Amino acid sequence: MHWTPVRAVRGWSTVAHLRELGRRVCLGVLAGAVAGLVAGGIGGRLFMSVLAALNPDVAGVESDDGFVIGRVTLAGTVNLMLLCTILGAVGGLVWVTVRGLRFGPRWWRAVSMPVAVTLVVGGQVVHTDGVDFRLLEPTAVAIGLTLAVPALATVLVSWLGDRWLGDGSTVWQAVPPAVAWTVRAGITAGVALAAVGLVSDVSLLL
Repeated sequence: MHWTPVRAVRGWSTVAHLRELGRRVCLGVLAGAVAGLVAGGIGGRLFMSVLAALNPDVAGVESDDGFVIGRVTLAGTVNLMLLCTILGAVGGLVWVTVRGLRFGPRWWRAVSMPVAVTLVVGGQVVHTDGVDFRLLEPTAVAIGLTLAVPALATVLVSWLGDRWLGDGSTVWQAVPPAVAWTVRAGITAGVALAAVGLVSDVSLLL
């Protein structure tokens, strides 16, 4: 009878786990890149065009992101799509890291992460100074379209990532529950803080 050495079995197991980890990370990053391209690159360009059409009087003004309002060029579009794809890939890496922290019924798992990301990103990009939310009107539409980008991107990366990775357990199911719930509490506190800042800025703008 042939016996496989324990050390060899453990070594194979480690390699298999590393390969699986690499596969999950690559698929998460790919899902994020696709989501960033679609939501930020294509969707963002469409939203910018809508706002430019609603505000022909500010055509030619440089936005806070460095794009000229009302001017659509090939170079500018390519730069926007490339930037959003890269940011989406980074977001996909974050998503694949925290996806195992989701809990509750399926509808809550589907809604909680897009809402959280929208609040956090919105707290960073919606501001009371600059051009984007002072000159572009209606202000509510400008804010809504801006927040739609991270919301749509998160929905897409979650949908693609879950389809590609399945419902298997993650590292968060292997750690003590207290650790996972502590991380969830920290994330919730950060999201709540971002939400307060976002609501404050939106109230001042409206």
